[in-house]
Order: sequence, then C-alpha cells, then structure tokens
Amino acid sequence: MKQYILILIGVLCLQSCVVTKSIKYGNASVDDYSVFEQDTVARGLCTFEFANAQKNNALIDTLRFDIHLSKADTLLNLTLRETMNYMDVPSAAIVIQNDTILFEHYSGGWDGDSQSCIFSVTKTVTSILCGIALKDGYIKSLSDPVTDYVPELKDADPKFAQLKIEHLLDMTAGLKFNENYSWNPFSKIAKLYMGNNTLKVLQSLKFINTPGESFSYDSATTAILGVVIERATGKPYAQYLSEKVWQPLGMERDALIGLDSKKYHTAKSFAGLTTNVRDLAKIGKLFLNNGVCNGAQIVDSTFVNRCLSTHTAGISGKAQSEYSYSWYWGVADEENGKRKFFNTLDELKLYYKNHPEKNVRQIKKNLKNGYFAVLHNGGFWGFGLYGQVLYVNPEKNMIAVFLGADRLKDFNILFEQLSTYLN
Repeated sequence: MKQYILILIGVLCLQSCVVTKSIKYGNASVDDYSVFEQDTVARGLCTFEFANAQKNNALIDTLRFDIHLSKADTLLNLTLRETMNYMDVPSAAIVIQNDTILFEHYSGGWDGDSQSCIFSVTKTVTSILCGIALKDGYIKSLSDPVTDYVPELKDADPKFAQLKIEHLLDMTAGLKFNENYSWNPFSKIAKLYMGNNTLKVLQSLKFINTPGESFSYDSATTAILGVVIERATGKPYAQYLSEKVWQPLGMERDALIGLDSKKYHTAKSFAGLTTNVRDLAKIGKLFLNNGVCNGAQIVDSTFVNRCLSTHTAGISGKAQSEYSYSWYWGVADEENGKRKFFNTLDELKLYYKNHPEKNVRQIKKNLKNGYFAVLHNGGFWGFGLYGQVLYVNPEKNMIAVFLGADRLKDFNILFEQLSTYLN
C-alpha cells in the first residue's frame, strides 16, 4: 500500500506544471520565449530609426573600465566592447545620445535581429503601462486600493485592503515573498514564473509588513500590478502595450510577453517581455522626452518625473532603497572594480570631502564590511536577472541598453561611468 502511495505522489509531482517545467527547463533563460506560452505585442506600420554615427565608436572604444570578475579574484581593465567579447556569451549593447547611435555591438552569435527576454526590465515597462492607464483614466488614482481592481485578493489577507497601486510601483507592498533564484520548484518565485495560474499564486500571499512602510524587492508586487492594468483597461497586457507603446514609438519588431497559460492568459508583467536593444532604447527615448512621442503625450510628464526621481531614498528596508516606480538610481562607489568600504563614518566623510567630483547621494552601512557611499551621476535604469539594463540619463540626453545571457559585470555601473565622458 505504501508503495502505491509513493508512486501516486510521484505521478502527481510529475503532473505538476511547475515541477515538470523546472525539471525540463531548469533555471530561467533568455530564450524562454521559445518554450513558454507567449502573446504578441504587435508593432505598427511606421518605424522610427535612430541616426547612426559609427565614427563615434572610436571615442567609446578608448574608454577602459575596471572589471572585477565575481567568479574569481581577478581585475581586468577593458573597454565596453572588450567586456562583451570577454564574456563569450550572447549579448548586445547600444549607446545613444541625442537620438544618435554612438556605439552598437553584438557578441556570442547575436546580431541586430536577435531578441531576448529582458526579465525584470519588464517591471519598468509595466510601470510605464500603469502611468499610461492613469493618464487614460482607466486607473483613477495611484492611491486606489488594488482590491478595487482585483477584488479576489480581499479574502487572501486583510492587509490587501491597505495595499495601494503606488506601493506596487515602489516595492513597498510588505508582502512575504522570497525572491530567491535557486529555482526550487516549490518556491513562490518558481510558481510565479513557471506556474500556469498567476492569480492563484497571488491569492496565496501574506504580509510581513504594513504596506508603505518599508522597501523589499519582490516580483509578486509587479505581478499584481499587471493584473490591475489588465482589469482596469479591460484589455490583455500585450494589446494595451501594443496600442500605447509599441505602435506609437515605431518599434522595429513585434515583441512577446510570456503568459501563465492559454487558459488564464495572465501576462508575466514582472519578467516576461522579449525584445531587442533598439526597440527597448525607444522606451528610454520616451522618458528623455518627458513622455512625449511625435508630439503626443503618451504618459504624463508628472509620472515620468516621479519615475526619474529619488523619492524613495528615505524608505527603510534591508534591500536596495534606490528604487522609484520600477526604476533604479544610484550605484555604490567602487575602487578596482569592488565596492569601496570605510571603517568609520568620519573616514568616509573625509575621503569624499577630498573628492567632490563624486556625487554622493546616500551613505549606507554594511554590517560586515563597514560604510559605503551611493553615487548618482544622473542616470536611472531598469535591471534584469542576467544584468539586462535599460539606462537613461536626462542630464546627458543619453540612452543605453544591455541584453545578455550571463552576468559578468553590472552594465548600469559601466553606463554610469561612461556618461561622465559624454558632453
């Protein structure tokens, strides 16, 4: 009898969507669009193309950066192009200033036609869709409780009634959610990414903090935001993104958005968008233009300014608090490719007093290593699982994008450093 029970349990496990996918596909991949259910984000008839100034590649190719390898205690001094070639994995990068391409490079078999899942940069795109839905009047206010749009959450935990849309944008929901990418098939993140019923996962969530009190990064908050947008607009995520972003911005290629399943058709608004560097850069262009494209206000400038600001700097939390409406800002100061720590606060203050060229925005303390400074050179970025980056710097009218299949170096840091060399 016991033997039959064990066999039955084994069969049920194999039939489990999450377990089966975890065994079959393993960790998340930039090519997941080829194995999971997708919805098409259709481009329009008109295409916008950035001007090309390949001659300026020579300038960027003279700039060398300290690259510290995470897998070995090795410091390399490489250009942006050399860094990508050294990684020896599929990757793509583009740097644009004043609507002109200054640098564009592909390595590891990718080219201009290659598309890649951008993982959590999808959160940045979902934030934009939320701002558009707000402008269109589908969302009345960012202070609206999420249960106004997703009433099924009312019975999950009483604190859902206190959860506002703005809390989702700023990652201050207070949810109990372990953002652990070990891809244990029984973890919440695995069930969210590989499962076939997103809403069921969201309904199982509980809170560890009161919404709005502290920062804690988790994908479930943006998953809820995606459902809010679909419920508010009455349209699938892909359709709304196509109508409001992909078509007006003149994207060159259709994009894809992952779905939980054909049955439920809920978009993976937290990590499922697949596109290329040129089209992703056009979202950066939209933000550099304060939400305007071809004379049309796509998203209100007030929402854009809220995204590209540091309004969450005072929020407590054990994770990174430099986060505004799904955009990051600020990087820890580095020396020889490693974070620069100080034993005392006085030591830190004296150092930066003697280095006023470094724009210190925050001082933080690591319990193990001491104090460090967060610098801000004017850039903001969306960031993905394997180091995918959508970077914008309004002060330099600069856009930069990196897409890749592995994470050697955080390219947001390289782009921040690069921005200091541009006029």
